[in-house]
Amino acid sequence: MKKNNGTVFIIIAGLFILVVFGSVLSINLKPNYESNSYLASGNDDINVVVDELAIEGEKLVIRTSGEGSEFCVKSTKSTPDLNNMCWKKLEDGDGKIAIYKYKKYYVWIKDKSDNISKMISINE
Repeated sequence: MKKNNGTVFIIIAGLFILVVFGSVLSINLKPNYESNSYLASGNDDINVVVDELAIEGEKLVIRTSGEGSEFCVKSTKSTPDLNNMCWKKLEDGDGKIAIYKYKKYYVWIKDKSDNISKMISINE
């Protein structure tokens, strides 16, 4: 009788572990349906529109219009300060940076008056 209880416990515990693992896996693999409309408006004074945010090969490509001067790309959600090392110059409203594929990135745009936009996220 004890042998049957032990076997039943092992089967139920195994099934429970599989259900939890499957749930976590399905949540993490679920596609992220975020809007592709990017108006960088974290600060009311900023006048920058992100026209395109795309991954081309192993580079993240950013195309903006307006008064954007720099962009910051990070893998964390914390908003960068004005003197952070992540800021790169936009050349004619365009910017490119090397990234790792299949990873989520967060992008901020800074205008000529040092106003920082809201965070924009992208992942492949």
